[in-house]
Amino acid sequence: MNRVNIKVNSHDIFNFVVGNSVFDPIERCIDPTRYEVFDAFVYDNKTKENITQGHEYQRFCWEVTKLKQLARKMERREVESVCEEIAEIAPTYVLLNHG
Repeated sequence: MNRVNIKVNSHDIFNFVVGNSVFDPIERCIDPTRYEVFDAFVYDNKTKENITQGHEYQRFCWEVTKLKQLARKMERREVESVCEEIAEIAPTYVLLNHG
């Protein structure tokens, strides 16, 4: 397992939660053709393995999922503001398979 540093951006969170992008904000930081992001793990399409992630990752995914459900009823400025807050708790790395 390798620790891969990532930098999640609030614009990617916004585009995902309002439906402008199908890519999860973490998927935009890694190779989305190889990896799929889920709430507790990253799935490696090459090795067919689930790679369990840490608490910071899981909390971030939960907050993004929650906002995605609520965003339809919120004003754009409010959604943008929450996206900025969520970006502050985003994980700074993910665990991925080597090679």
